[in-house]
Amino acid sequence: MTKLNKIAVVQTGVYLKPSPGANTLYLQINGFDNNGYLHPKQEPSILLDDSNNKYFLKEGDLLFSAKGANNFCTIFHTQKYNAVASSSFLIIRIRDKKRILPDYLCWFFNRQTTLQYLTSNAKGTSIPSISKSTVEELNIPILPVDKQEKIIAIAKLQKTEERLYKKIIRKREQLTEYKLKNIISNGN
Repeated sequence: MTKLNKIAVVQTGVYLKPSPGANTLYLQINGFDNNGYLHPKQEPSILLDDSNNKYFLKEGDLLFSAKGANNFCTIFHTQKYNAVASSSFLIIRIRDKKRILPDYLCWFFNRQTTLQYLTSNAKGTSIPSISKSTVEELNIPILPVDKQEKIIAIAKLQKTEERLYKKIIRKREQLTEYKLKNIISNGN
C-alpha cells in the first residue's frame, strides 16, 4: 500500500464566477450524472487566459467530488475547450501513468469501501466535505499494470451488466403497462 500523495498530486478546484466572453468550461457537480459522467453539452462559462493555465485540467486527471452527499470519482477527458474544476472537486494528477492507470485509480476511489472510509472522515454537518489531506493520506494498493487492466476490464463488464439489467427492468415495466392498458381498453 502506498499513500496517494506519493503517486499523485492532489489540488483543490477553484471558485470562479461566470463571465462574459467565456472560453473555458467550468466543471461543477451538477454537470455530471449520477454515475459521474459529464453531461455532453457543456458550454464555456468563464473567461481565462493562458496565464491561468495552472488551473486547466489535463487528459487523465481524476476529479473527485469532495463536497456534498454524492461523492464520486471520474476521469477528465480533453474537451473542445479548456476546462477547470470547481471548488467542489479535488483534482488528482497521477505522477506516472505508466505505473498507475487512471482507470484503476478511479475504480479504487469509486469502490464502496473507499467511499465509506472517505465519507466517515468528512467534516461538516449540512454539507459534508472530504479534505484534501484525508484524500492524500489514502492508502492505495499498487498492483502490476496487467492486474490493474484486469480489474478495469471486470469493472467495465459489471457496469455494462448493471446498465443491461436496468434496461430489462424498464422494458418489463413497459410491457406490463401495455398489457394492463390492453386489459382496461379491451376488457381482456
